[in-house]
Amino acid sequence: MQTPAHRIVLGSWLVGGMLAVVAGPAWSAEPIAMRVNSFTVAPAHTPLAVIMVQNTSREPFKGKVRVRGPEGWLIAPAELELSVPAGGTRRAAFTVQRGMILEANSYPLEVSATAGGATFVHKQNVVCASAPYFRPRIDGNPDDWKDAIPATFVTAGKKTVISTYWNRRKFAVLVAVEEDNLVPWRAESPREPCDAIQLAISAEDAPTSTSPEEAAGRYEFLVVAAGSPQEGRGKARCFQLANPTTKLAETQKPRDLAALAFGGAEAMVSRKDKVTYYECAIPLKSLDQIKAGEGREFCFSVLVHDPDGSGLRDWGRAAGLWPSQRNRLAWSDWPGARWGKEPPFDNKTAWGLCSSKY
Repeated sequence: MQTPAHRIVLGSWLVGGMLAVVAGPAWSAEPIAMRVNSFTVAPAHTPLAVIMVQNTSREPFKGKVRVRGPEGWLIAPAELELSVPAGGTRRAAFTVQRGMILEANSYPLEVSATAGGATFVHKQNVVCASAPYFRPRIDGNPDDWKDAIPATFVTAGKKTVISTYWNRRKFAVLVAVEEDNLVPWRAESPREPCDAIQLAISAEDAPTSTSPEEAAGRYEFLVVAAGSPQEGRGKARCFQLANPTTKLAETQKPRDLAALAFGGAEAMVSRKDKVTYYECAIPLKSLDQIKAGEGREFCFSVLVHDPDGSGLRDWGRAAGLWPSQRNRLAWSDWPGARWGKEPPFDNKTAWGLCSSKY
C-alpha cells in the first residue's frame, strides 16, 4: 500500500538568521518538501527512484540528497548535490541497482536532504505503477488480472486496488473498490449521486494549468455501472469527459453525459463480497498522444466516487502529491459527482508500460 507522504525535520535550517517558510503564495511550516515518484518498472529491473524536492523558502537551497531503500537494496549514487531556487522544484534521479519484488507492491524508501547542518527526512511507501503486456477479457471476472501489478491504497478504511495492462491495441484498467453498496448511474435521473471511477491519461508530466482558457492536455473517461449488480456481473457505461484539446473551462460546465458516451471502450462492472470491480479497455488509437511500447512512460491517475460511503478517493493523494498540487481543473465535473471541500489532486502521476511484472 502506498502511504501518504510525511516529513520529519531534524535540526533547523536558518537563512539569514530566520527560518524560511514560504511556499509559493502561501507559508509552509518547513522549508523543504520531498516526495518520491512511483517506480515505472519493477524494483528487480533497475528502476529510477525519482525524488522531487520543493524549496518552500525565500532563499535558494543547496545541499545533498540521499535515498535509502529496504534492507539489501543498492541505490546509486550514494548522494546527489542539488540546487533549488526559492519557490522552485527540482528532480533528483537515483538508480535502484539491486532491489527485490514484493508481492504487496509497497516499498519503503527514506529520503534525506542536508543543507547548512540540518537534515530533512521524508519517508514514503512507493509502489511500482506499471502495466504489463496482456490482453484481458473484459467480462466482469477479475481472474484475468492475476499477473497485473496492483497499486493499493486505503481511504476511510476502505481499500482500492488499481491494476493495468496494455497490448498493441488497447490500454486496460481494473479498479477494485471495497464499498458497502454500489449506487449505479441512471439515465432517467443523471444528477443523482452515483458511484463511478474517473480516469485521466496523458503524455505530459507537467502539472495541469490553473487557467480555464488553457487546453486540458489529457484524455479523461468516466465509467459507471449501468445496472445494479449487488452480486454478479452487469453492464457499464463509459463516457469521454475530455481530450487533450478540450478547454479546461469546458470541463467544469454542466454537460449531458449521454452526449459524451464513448462507444470505443469495452466496459463491465461486477460485484462480489462487497467489492465492486470496474473493468475498462480503451483503444490505443483513441489515445494517439500515448506512444505504446515496453519501457514507455506516461501519466495516469484515478478518482473513485463513493458518495454514500467513503466519499472521493484520490490516487494522487495516495501517490504522495503535495497539498499545493490540488487543482480543481485537473478533473472534469459531471452530473452525479459529489466533490469534497478541497479540490482533488492533479491527475498526472508517473505510470509505465512493461513486458511483465516478474
